[in-house]
Amino acid sequence: MAKGEIIIKTKEQIENIRKSGQYLNELLYLIKDNCKAGITLMDLENIAQNFIDKNNLKWAFKWYNGFPANLCLSVNDCVVHGIPDDYVLKNGDLLKVDCGIIYKWWVSDSAFAVVIWWEMANPLAHELTMVTKNALDLALEKVWPWKFSYDYSREVYNIVKNKWFNIIKSLTGHGVGVKVHEKPNIYNRPHPESKNIKFQPWMVVCFEPITAIESSEVVLKWDNNWNLYCKKWDIGSHWEYMVLITENGYEILSGIV
Repeated sequence: MAKGEIIIKTKEQIENIRKSGQYLNELLYLIKDNCKAGITLMDLENIAQNFIDKNNLKWAFKWYNGFPANLCLSVNDCVVHGIPDDYVLKNGDLLKVDCGIIYKWWVSDSAFAVVIWWEMANPLAHELTMVTKNALDLALEKVWPWKFSYDYSREVYNIVKNKWFNIIKSLTGHGVGVKVHEKPNIYNRPHPESKNIKFQPWMVVCFEPITAIESSEVVLKWDNNWNLYCKKWDIGSHWEYMVLITENGYEILSGIV
């Protein structure tokens, strides 16, 4: 297979990726249960590390392109790729949790967002997150074998914009399974490239709307080369499923549904 081509998975690969996703789901719910005020981001990182060690798994993110941690933990205006540190979560924070693991050689990847304490601790952040997840859920109805990804991308964008929120334009979903990031890019907005990308049976894809209240672009700050912040310093959100394209639709392999 030529470099950069979409990787169509074999039956054996899919079964291993599915098992990887099952482990990841268990971990995602474990992390979600511990997202409480007073806990630090490093506490969550350590919980995840213990889960991986206990189950003899491997990390997909740690040292991937130099990323120094196992989880991406991004708070409030940090929308994605946040490096865990000693920040103490407080009521009303919007935390995005992005996690990838490797079972045997096979990669799974999913993300969710949660308002610390309860939704009314930060109603606008909660609304943004629910719109983001709803856009993902509804846009998946456009995912069928041999259909163009443009239909999915346009649907995500329209749902988010119709609720007066914004898509982060430069960040996309992606293929996954053999590697953390594979072809194709799955855009969250209408993009010319999407008109040439067809979903095919036995592709495994991460669909992940990444949104903000006002921003459509991200920036780096001086602290590191990973944490991506909303350009207008507003709040960002993120939700991600890992999905298998089947002969007659799709199957969600991991993600908090």
